[in-house]
Amino acid sequence: MHIAICDDNIAERKQSERLLKREADKLISSGEPMYIDSYGNAEALLRTPMQYDAFIIDIRNTEGLNSAMVLSSLRKKGVTSPICVIYPREDKNFFDKSDTVYPPETLFLGKPLRPEELHESILKFKRISLDTVPSIELRGEYETNYVSESEIIFARTEGPKARVTLADGRELIINSDAYTLFEEITKEHNMFVMPTINILINIDYIDHIRLGRIHLTNGKSFRCDRSVLRYINAYKKGEL
Repeated sequence: MHIAICDDNIAERKQSERLLKREADKLISSGEPMYIDSYGNAEALLRTPMQYDAFIIDIRNTEGLNSAMVLSSLRKKGVTSPICVIYPREDKNFFDKSDTVYPPETLFLGKPLRPEELHESILKFKRISLDTVPSIELRGEYETNYVSESEIIFARTEGPKARVTLADGRELIINSDAYTLFEEITKEHNMFVMPTINILINIDYIDHIRLGRIHLTNGKSFRCDRSVLRYINAYKKGEL
């Protein structure tokens, strides 16, 4: 497990690091290593957030920024990992307003941190991570998007790149062809097939198959060979 701490109070951040290091030491003997990266500002964290399995956020001393804004930025970047927000225990009204500020899946820890509560949070991180479907990275020339498997309808190779059509109507040009994308994502996502060498489709968006052609729900259709049709049938029957 790879955890990121982002705390703009250096003294409190160092204390959190010490407590997490103790948790990491406990996990070594069980063969479950835990790695910790520490950030003093959100800008540095937001450069490469997708590498982390969980986040602990406490931003209260940076002008124009707070923990809720950092959490929102992480989600907009495609982060689906659990996020734990630190709150001051002396703020008796914190939870009266938290429901309108933070999404329901947010975890919370009171500061000063208590070792037993931190330990329970680590266990929650692990449980949530096991249930989280990995995001798919779609890297373009100027930006990288992270999407869920259900957002991709199909992709078509266009020269050395591919055009990916998403369920919300967006079309993204990525820096690899459809076959390379297929090789990257089928390790963890088994609902994708390639009816031809230049086309990748999401089986869940197949409307019907007729005369050797796959017809998608968005009106597109592609020819398909029998071996791919057998895979599609097995997937739809729940045999894969």
